[in-house]
Amino acid sequence: MNAPRSADGSGAVSRRARHAAIFAAILAVQFGVFESALRVWGHSEAAPAFQGLFDADASAGYRLKPNARVRFATSEFDTEIHINADGVRDDEPIGPRPANERRILLLGDSLVLSVQVPFSQTFGELLERRLNARGSAYHYRVINAGVQGYGPVEELLFFRSIAARFQPDLVLDTLFVGNDAEEAVRSAPRLLGDARPATSAVAESLTTRIRRVVRRSMVLQLLRLRVVSATERFSGAMAAPEPPLQSYAAHPAPRIAEGLEVTRRCVSEISSLAAANGARTAIALMPARFQLDDADYGRLKETVASTGGSLQRDAASERFAAALAPLSLPQIDLLPALRQALPGPDLFFQETVHLTPRGHEVVAAALEAFLDQQHLLSPDPAPR
Repeated sequence: MNAPRSADGSGAVSRRARHAAIFAAILAVQFGVFESALRVWGHSEAAPAFQGLFDADASAGYRLKPNARVRFATSEFDTEIHINADGVRDDEPIGPRPANERRILLLGDSLVLSVQVPFSQTFGELLERRLNARGSAYHYRVINAGVQGYGPVEELLFFRSIAARFQPDLVLDTLFVGNDAEEAVRSAPRLLGDARPATSAVAESLTTRIRRVVRRSMVLQLLRLRVVSATERFSGAMAAPEPPLQSYAAHPAPRIAEGLEVTRRCVSEISSLAAANGARTAIALMPARFQLDDADYGRLKETVASTGGSLQRDAASERFAAALAPLSLPQIDLLPALRQALPGPDLFFQETVHLTPRGHEVVAAALEAFLDQQHLLSPDPAPR
């Protein structure tokens, strides 16, 4: 009596295995079709061409790949991105600083890199043109050292290992108040270098490998971007706003204070390293789009309130300003200048939440006024 039951059981298992194999094969074919279609389409940060902008870096984890060239197009923009031999977005190599040249180095993330607009329309290039149109005896060079995804920790590590060699007279660290506190907490173990605990190094290595697998796949990258976007927009689904909105919460999680402290330490070290080479350091605070977009802010505030949370529109800007004040460095909050520019054409793209050409123009004008007010454009180059 047991033999037939055993045979029937084996047959059922065999059928389930065949069904699972067929299902897996169908998934694999669908994945391949989607992957191929997306690679042809390519209008996403997940595209292999866009990911080709980046290369591994022993210190910061990754950086822009020297001499990379990519065309990046979406429904909102179409740009050619050129990375020079020094690994920054520029049409020309950096080279030694001429005696009659003053250099301003912009550190920051994707809001500085600005792949959404042509290089000539980035606020760094606009600022450079404004300064050189003033008829000074010196030529001004503004170097765009922004890297997609960087936070305060990566900016410090990149400055330590690479950007300090550009011989800046002024380092302008552009911090994105929307998520840089979160980024600082996540990347803080990098500051320990070889002294990091083995578990931390292993976890980071595993994370890096997983990211590499995801970056090789258009489908997985697009899924990642959609998840990030949904998290940012609907993070109020929990009892309190979650990253990156914790920086704007009425009662933020303890990690925000920790991230602000890490940020302060990073900016302080950048300032010390710059000063050792005769350069000054200043800070620019970049707001999030919803701080200027009433409709965007209204949606976020309502979502957070519906779950018992409380969103304060300018809390992140205020927290960064207060946290960095003890450094006694010149500091500009770009929020007032951007608000004063309203109403008018959009200052931020709606799909990418980055500055539009008009937004870049407003920021460039605000930075020029700031440099004047703080006397950061001294008539003679800083001593070397």
